[in-house]
Amino acid sequence: MATHTLHPNIRKIMLDFLKIWILNPQIIESFKNNDLLIWITKKDYLKIDNRNFENSEEILTKEIKYYKGILFCFYPDKLEILFKPHYFFNNNLHNANDFTIVDCLKVLNEFINIFHLDPEECKIVNIEFGVNVIIKEPIEDFVSFLSYHEKNEFRTDPGLLYSKKAYKARRNGKMNSYKIIKAYAKGLHFPNYTDKNTFRFEVKSKQGAYFNRFGIYSLSDLMNFKIYNRLAEEVIKEFKSVLILYHNVNFELINDQDSSKIMKYLSNHFWFKTLQNNNRNKYNLEKKKYYKLLDKVGQNIHKEVLQLIQDKLKLCLNGAISTPQQDDNIGAISTIYKERNCTNSEVNICPITGMNISMQKEDSILLSHTGLKYYFKTDKKVFDEVKRKFLSSVWKDDDYQTQIKEIAHNIRNKSSNLKLKQDKLYPTNQFRIFTLHQKNSPNV
Repeated sequence: MATHTLHPNIRKIMLDFLKIWILNPQIIESFKNNDLLIWITKKDYLKIDNRNFENSEEILTKEIKYYKGILFCFYPDKLEILFKPHYFFNNNLHNANDFTIVDCLKVLNEFINIFHLDPEECKIVNIEFGVNVIIKEPIEDFVSFLSYHEKNEFRTDPGLLYSKKAYKARRNGKMNSYKIIKAYAKGLHFPNYTDKNTFRFEVKSKQGAYFNRFGIYSLSDLMNFKIYNRLAEEVIKEFKSVLILYHNVNFELINDQDSSKIMKYLSNHFWFKTLQNNNRNKYNLEKKKYYKLLDKVGQNIHKEVLQLIQDKLKLCLNGAISTPQQDDNIGAISTIYKERNCTNSEVNICPITGMNISMQKEDSILLSHTGLKYYFKTDKKVFDEVKRKFLSSVWKDDDYQTQIKEIAHNIRNKSSNLKLKQDKLYPTNQFRIFTLHQKNSPNV
């Protein structure tokens, strides 16, 4: 297949996660036989078919493989690929820096060319996109002030520190996956790579009915610059629907009458009662009055952050920000390696070797003696491959216990060296061209 090339006018953006389905049996078979993929696990699962009012159960097998942070989940009828382009760009270290359209297109292009793919064969079934901005408010306060998106309350996301989600709930209380809004303190998650006050605002959807509206059906569509303009417009539109109860209002600068009105609007009880009103427009009318009042007193935090987002996306689309790419062959430790999507149970992956280390202690980070002994006893082929990459020829004739000790030592050294390299690339006191007060934050 010919090399996929980039359009010269494509500039920049903020694609964070893709779930891709491949249904073509020949392409699936080529992935199964691809030596680049590292085997993680194979397991049985129960498929229940209740169509036609008849319950039928079938035990099927899925196999999971891995390549540089990308998970490949092989089912009997499809291949499911879980891909985080921004992490891939940074060799799975983080997603806290700039990720422009040019960067994104290069990553997707690399993925296509590595596996000789026809992007039309790669169906998009799940997408996440968003923007990072540096705000002036303490990030902990700002996230706590986020109250509603549209008429859906922001709920604490237990998986991340200072993180919230808003979504429309079904009648049974479960999340409607059509559109999910995520907002969180990116700076607290990756303090070594971005400003502490970096705020991340994301849109996520698991339903084609949502992102098909933008013209996104396959990976081929994501090679089109116009798609990213549409995604940027969607981010802005969704943030406009956010209600922020700004509890850091400086009341010393406001007269008593306006202070009393603002205090009313800062009550969660007030908004709950407003949503119960028979007038379906009551909520939006009160929201407009509240933001207009904050405008009057010069403390409209929603307007300020919205402007940051608009300015940032304009910079990204115009190519005003350049991004250095991480050049390590293997990424350092990252939460990207914790995946539940196609495994049903959490699979812990060593970021240096790419190996499944779920057989080790739950808090294990690197492949160690326990995991190496496991592979030596259960899968000699896998063990030999790790030995080939991480054992010096000096120890090739020693007993396997000594070899395991030396392999584990070399894996730890590799991890330490990567961390030292990253500390040099991103010193904590590194000067930032785009600062909080300039409203030109570079983090997408």
